[in-house]
Amino acid sequence: MRIAQQSTACDSFYAHTDSGLASGQRALILAFIELRGGAWSIGELADALAMQKSTVSARLNEMLHETKDLVAKPKRKDRITNITIRPVGLPVKQWELFQ
Repeated sequence: MRIAQQSTACDSFYAHTDSGLASGQRALILAFIELRGGAWSIGELADALAMQKSTVSARLNEMLHETKDLVAKPKRKDRITNITIRPVGLPVKQWELFQ
């Protein structure tokens, strides 16, 4: 016997990717980090951008491992929860090293 099921997280993930919503969310997160600079946690970004942590997590994962727009930064305490986190930020550009 089959039962009616909710769509899974994987289904939702690919639906956002296929619809273009994911690229808009990535652009929003990236623009925020470019404007503010520094290193950001999932929770800090979610709070600042009024997004779900799961959404921010998925987009950061894409930007870290697929598009390479962001890099991992040194561990530190989260500004909101005071828990040790692994924040992300923009990669250092070679020409910035000489300024």
